[in-house]
Amino acid sequence: MEQAEDLQALAVEWVERGSSQAGAGIELEIFVQENRGLTVKAFAGEVEGLRYSHSRGVGVRALHEGRLGYSYCTGLEWGDVERTVEEAVANSRYSMPDEYNLLPEGSGYTQEELAIYDPESEETDSLRKVEMALQLERLTLSRDRRVSQLETAVYADSVSRVAVASTAGVAGSYSSSDCYCYVFPIAREGDEYQTGFSFDLGAKPSDLDLDKVAQEACERALCLLGSRSMPSRRTTLILDSFVAAEFLGMLAAALSAEAVLKGRSFLAGKVGETIAAPTVSIIDDGLLKGAPSTAPFDDEGVPSQRKELIDAGVLKGYLHNTYTASRALTASTGNASRGSFRDRPRVGATNMFLQPGQGIREDILRQVGEGVLVLQVVGAHAGANPVSGEISLGALGLLVENGEPVRPLREITLAGKALDFLRDIVAIGEDLRFLPFEGSLGAPTVAVADVMISGR
Repeated sequence: MEQAEDLQALAVEWVERGSSQAGAGIELEIFVQENRGLTVKAFAGEVEGLRYSHSRGVGVRALHEGRLGYSYCTGLEWGDVERTVEEAVANSRYSMPDEYNLLPEGSGYTQEELAIYDPESEETDSLRKVEMALQLERLTLSRDRRVSQLETAVYADSVSRVAVASTAGVAGSYSSSDCYCYVFPIAREGDEYQTGFSFDLGAKPSDLDLDKVAQEACERALCLLGSRSMPSRRTTLILDSFVAAEFLGMLAAALSAEAVLKGRSFLAGKVGETIAAPTVSIIDDGLLKGAPSTAPFDDEGVPSQRKELIDAGVLKGYLHNTYTASRALTASTGNASRGSFRDRPRVGATNMFLQPGQGIREDILRQVGEGVLVLQVVGAHAGANPVSGEISLGALGLLVENGEPVRPLREITLAGKALDFLRDIVAIGEDLRFLPFEGSLGAPTVAVADVMISGR
């Protein structure tokens, strides 16, 4: 696998050679990515699946008088890149001109240690990684006799190298490593089944706490056994940190300038307005040390930065890449994102999180007194609409009385508007956790007053 510095040297060289080939007036951007990963699935004491992946390639953007062309190749030889440059230039001739199509100018990147790469990921033997998946399964099944089977137990990792260079002066590279594990245990009592879930992530295998993941996943399944519905009523909703992070995914979509410019965000036109409780601050930080989506620059080569999107309840702005920033007459926030070298940059969150408050979940429950603690939601992507801000989701959780969980709940639906949820937040915990969704989303336990819960 090439080193990141080597990929950067290649990208700079290819920009120079490609620019000479393309001719005067053509701007070029070269994006290079190489990724290796391993995924191990354990089931019934055996390896159910083992997948090793290795992908690498080059994405080329060619820009001429507002006309943008894109092409990519899966080789790292000049002959492959040369043909890709020719295709990108040819494609630009047939695209519609758009005055907002720009390549970002070069800028310096942070020299701070971001803790996003550790060689342990590459040095750890594959047999050890297989054993970690099997060990996670064993630990989970040993917790309680009612947990006798799993949907799956997984260990996975990836190592990536990224480099970008352009005729506008961009030149940078970095390496990153990601490891994670998760498990879905099934708890059974009589004819009833409940599923739990937990995960852990880090930059290297030794960051993962398999015992903690197994324990938490089992607890989440077991506590829901014996669940039934409840009468419909308005009450305080306590969102578990996993669930709160899923809701944050809806906000991430609505805070994208791409969605705002297309009229597909319920937050469009609200900059400067108070849209949430004064305790609510939402931050997107691409430089957060050791976080899942941290990098020195985004996928266009714009330096990553920390952005306060909502500050003490007030909407401060949106996430931008170079194109949306050009249209909005502002600067990119360093939020250009690509799925891979095959894709053009879009707008995406990096490490978006709700600023933690005080207290663990039990403290929040005691503070609220009465309500419903939601541990799982069903159909979060379909039931939480970032265009309209409407929310209607099936849920499972625990009824809370006198600050303590008293019985499990199922067949309940929570409904309302996202803006009402934001304004009615009455407590925020300190137990911040990140989920690797939509970039990465982090939230602590959150309590929301006066939410309609429909049951039977």
